[in-house]
Amino acid sequence: MDTSRAFTFVPDVGEFSADDALVARVGGEIQTPRQLFELLYQLLTLPGYFGFNWDALFDCLRDFHWVSQRKVVIVHEDFPALPPPEMKIYLEMLGDAVMDWKGEEPHCLEAVFDEDDRARVEALMTGG
Repeated sequence: MDTSRAFTFVPDVGEFSADDALVARVGGEIQTPRQLFELLYQLLTLPGYFGFNWDALFDCLRDFHWVSQRKVVIVHEDFPALPPPEMKIYLEMLGDAVMDWKGEEPHCLEAVFDEDDRARVEALMTGG
């Protein structure tokens, strides 16, 4: 499955907005999975039982029962500086979570990256 197709690429992520959505903005200061988990925990108001690991993040990105808005958007203002193996895990997990939502469900998830990062995303997703 090509999960990179699950992502939205825009010319200027700083200008990206989504009406009536919970928007979490992720910057390039993220260098470790723990930093990413902590940031998303805060920005998405993840539940207290969140386990601060990839499986727990995937589970929460497939639930959102605590979010009142239908749409949840993770905007990557800068490309996270995670080590490549960790970034690949993040992209695959995020893509799977986005694609796993079905139209009839109460929530949906969108992941937004800058168009300039498309080649990096695709290279990581294909192992390049």
